Amino acid sequence: MSITGENLRHGLFTVLNLFCIAIIGWIILNIDPGKLAGAGDFAPRVMSPCVMDQDGYLRGRLYGSIEKSLDWQGAAMLCDGMPRPEGEGFRLVFAEHSNPDQPGLVLVIGLADAVLGDSRKELEANVTVIDQNNGQFYSTQDEPRCWTQFSQQLQLRGTSTETWRVDGELYCASALAALTGTGSVTLDDITFSGVMKPSAAP
Repeated sequence: MSITGENLRHGLFTVLNLFCIAIIGWIILNIDPGKLAGAGDFAPRVMSPCVMDQDGYLRGRLYGSIEKSLDWQGAAMLCDGMPRPEGEGFRLVFAEHSNPDQPGLVLVIGLADAVLGDSRKELEANVTVIDQNNGQFYSTQDEPRCWTQFSQQLQLRGTSTETWRVDGELYCASALAALTGTGSVTLDDITFSGVMKPSAAP
């Protein structure tokens, strides 16, 4: 195939990929945030306020197209975590507000190499920031930009399903570009305490 043909095929693939992302975005932005699944490629289920043995949280700051300090915690936010559909690793989801009438930001951290109970190594993270108010997505787009290090993974007892609290930090070497249009978001000093539920049950 000629160089022109290769460029054409790459362009068509990019357009198709963005079209799929737009459809996923429409689905996410038109459902109750309490049932938000994150980046759209894992099964939706009801998200709960981020209260475990202690309040969960997401802290840090965003710069660029979104200028905002993050200090989400406890019952005022939502969080969830579930296995990746590919069968390896897991994803953590953090939503700014627990009130479905108050859409806000959502942060999704995908960790293909994460293993429950193992906090020893730094993990590459696929990160998406969703601005529900403006219908915009910012993402690593599968580029090696962000990494996560867990400080603790604690299996919680006395729960109806097997549940873990996962604490750690997220850091990115460069900004997350908008999936459509222009703009980008830089993440700074992101720390979190979220939940991971290996079971498929809500």
